Amino acid sequence: MSAKPTVLLTGPRNEEHGALIALLEGSGLDVRTEHWSDPRAMHVNGTRPAVIVLDADMPPPGGVDIVQALQRASEFGVIVLCDKADPVDCILGLEAGADDVVERNRDPREVAARVRRLLARGRALRDAAAGDRPIIFSDWRLSLERRELTDSQGQRVHLTRGEFELLAALAGRQGKVLSRDQLLDYISHRDWAPSDRTVDVLVNRLRHKIGDNPREPRHLITVHGVGYAFQP
Repeated sequence: MSAKPTVLLTGPRNEEHGALIALLEGSGLDVRTEHWSDPRAMHVNGTRPAVIVLDADMPPPGGVDIVQALQRASEFGVIVLCDKADPVDCILGLEAGADDVVERNRDPREVAARVRRLLARGRALRDAAAGDRPIIFSDWRLSLERRELTDSQGQRVHLTRGEFELLAALAGRQGKVLSRDQLLDYISHRDWAPSDRTVDVLVNRLRHKIGDNPREPRHLITVHGVGYAFQP
């Protein structure tokens, strides 16, 4: 069995991804293509992808539902391809738990770069976990080594990859204000634009999961006009 990281391209337009496939394979990645609509089908033939590139325009149950199902297993990185003319797909993809969204017609070199960076972030976090010291705040314990957040009873709280990496970035720099641009670079290595809601969506989801009142947050602090900071 190949030790290469596997990238799975899914959706009805796989025939259009020839250039992307060539770029990814040229980077030493194992690329698989599927036209499935059921996320369980990715386990067929033992496929365990590190990153899934998913077209938002999937047949029922639809791209958003598939992203939600995939993110129940947070070891997968998920990038959603969406239509520039329909930004709602992009926003819904993020809210469903995607790590990144890319307009479908972007240069394949940009999509390939985002896949490689998503893989690199996972490796960097695994390397950092070698000297892991859990971060404790309120009743929560964040472990980089196990890539998990647990409550006071030891129960694991499910975090998507993007949520975990954002929380790790903030919690690892306690008291330091990080701009949206910096945070977006930590989670997807791309520049932030005023219309980009990626960071805000992830912060809102994290606040909900840790019970941080968005009106008076205790841990994930909004610094208006700048970004966010973490307080233990």
